[in-house]
Amino acid sequence: MVDYQGRAPGVYIEERPAVGPIPGVGTSTAAFIGSAAKGPIGSPQKVTNWTRFTEMFGDYLNTRYLAHAVRGFFENGGTAAYVVRVGTATNSSLELVDEAGKPVLKVTARQEGPAGQLITVTTAAAEIVTGAKFLAVGAKPASGAGTIITLTTADDARAFAAGETVDYEGKRAVVTRVRDGRLFLNAALPAGTPATGSVRTADLVQGQTTFRLTPSTGVERGTVLQITKGATKETVVVDAVAGGLVTVTPGLANPYSFAAGQPQATIASVEFLLTINHPDGTQSYDKLALDPRHSRYFGRVVDSTAVTVAAVPNTTPPPKNRPVAISNKPLAGGTADDPSTVDRAKYVAALDVLATIDDISLVCVPDAVGPDAGIQADVIAHCERMKDRFALVDATKADQSATGILEHRLTVRSRYAALYYPWITVPNPSGSGTLQVPPSGHLAGVYARSDAEHGVHKAPANEPITGAVGVANALDDVDQGDLNANGVNVLRVFGGGRPLVWGARTTSDDVVWRYVNVRRLFMFIEESLQEGLRWAVFQPNDLSLRKKLERTVTEFLTRVWASGALFGATAGEAFYVKIDDENNPPGLRELGQVVLEIGAAPVRPAEFVVVRIGMSAGGGQVQEG
Repeated sequence: MVDYQGRAPGVYIEERPAVGPIPGVGTSTAAFIGSAAKGPIGSPQKVTNWTRFTEMFGDYLNTRYLAHAVRGFFENGGTAAYVVRVGTATNSSLELVDEAGKPVLKVTARQEGPAGQLITVTTAAAEIVTGAKFLAVGAKPASGAGTIITLTTADDARAFAAGETVDYEGKRAVVTRVRDGRLFLNAALPAGTPATGSVRTADLVQGQTTFRLTPSTGVERGTVLQITKGATKETVVVDAVAGGLVTVTPGLANPYSFAAGQPQATIASVEFLLTINHPDGTQSYDKLALDPRHSRYFGRVVDSTAVTVAAVPNTTPPPKNRPVAISNKPLAGGTADDPSTVDRAKYVAALDVLATIDDISLVCVPDAVGPDAGIQADVIAHCERMKDRFALVDATKADQSATGILEHRLTVRSRYAALYYPWITVPNPSGSGTLQVPPSGHLAGVYARSDAEHGVHKAPANEPITGAVGVANALDDVDQGDLNANGVNVLRVFGGGRPLVWGARTTSDDVVWRYVNVRRLFMFIEESLQEGLRWAVFQPNDLSLRKKLERTVTEFLTRVWASGALFGATAGEAFYVKIDDENNPPGLRELGQVVLEIGAAPVRPAEFVVVRIGMSAGGGQVQEG
């Protein structure tokens, strides 16, 4: 706000943050789940072209169709996809243990299968700091009074450091500042302290947490220091290094005297060496630390092309938590992938990780066709739960009869799914003949192309399937009639041409959500409103907020109507926006909620579909009516 108080009359400018228009969300990013020749298992990877897919996941697999689906997606106009490989392969690994046999690190081969057993690992102790000692300043002539010790020369004073504990004639004090030949102390010297005497570095006492080292090169946060004096050893971890002063935890377990003739402690750091030998060469990483604060923390330093190295929870205190020395010990385990044994649980796990990715709009599982395994039902349940994505499901190759495909359709009924039949014929990648593949990947590309050329409101039908040369089972109008009426979208070939998508229905029995384009249009509207109205959460729930919401949503829906997505000669005929006392009574406002209701008439059918958007402290929610 502009402050006018005490200013002369005049014109003042006040800038207010504007509420921007609601951008439309993307509608054509696909997700694919299936078996692949290589690549990470269970981890979504974004690919933007076929070349990138083959680099990451390899080429085609016999009797598996993920690669065919992804290629068909890009050939038909798709631009971005997330791919989750499901598989049974495991990677060879080796646990590195400490002196007590407890795991410290786990080295895992990047390449799956038994090939990782050719990798060997060597570990050994290493030190960054060797032969360091406590830095102690000998006695210097000085005079002391109150909180100041004055030395004979400025050079004598500069030998000390702020934070250091000093001894002045048997009295201990901490230096807070060194300036102009004087040491400023944290507390006044006790009464009776001699006015003249000498000052030196105080002996280190049990529990002390600060001291100086020489040399201090290589000492940093996270450094493990091992202090040795005769047969006595103790270990501390550096928390901070500043101005030559080292702060450690825990405090020293033993006292250390700087008196003449007393043996002095030696100090070294505790690190380790990791060497990885693999068929393509050797990678060696020296002076690694186990503390994440350290610049040589293994998790940041080790970047091997052959293995990944992960920490394992370990409770052994340093320095005994360092990996024990081993020499050329091979990784063990590692099993090859067997796509025929991939079960439903692995698909469910893949769907769970896809739930964390917001921009997915289409989901395909080309290796899971038909209802028997229940995977298609899981995919549909995922889409229904997320409410922002649509499932393209394939018929089984054996569904040649109308009875078989109609029974299949009963298992996949949903407003968030479409079933396509039959399979399509594509050129065999081996170069000889043709091959029959499930069509879902190609159709996801058709969806993307139709969205880009016409908009999500246009049914992705009467569209050619690029890359397809035929269909596994040619149907005529009579064959298609009953299938289309029951929500099965048929792929047809007319006059020897390229296969066309000749259906645009969901598998839902609900007439309102019969058409794919209507379902996806409202997914687009709902997701755009959820994303675009996030700014309203936590705003004051007053008339001003209602007006802003009404204006913003009206502007967005007007753009949707102008694009041809909504039915009506005017915007008023195409949609309405309601946010008033009727749907926002006082009791609802007291709960911190504001409800905005919109009604929109999709191009076909021309009924109004009501959407209620509730905004509260927890975020936005959309409910269809």
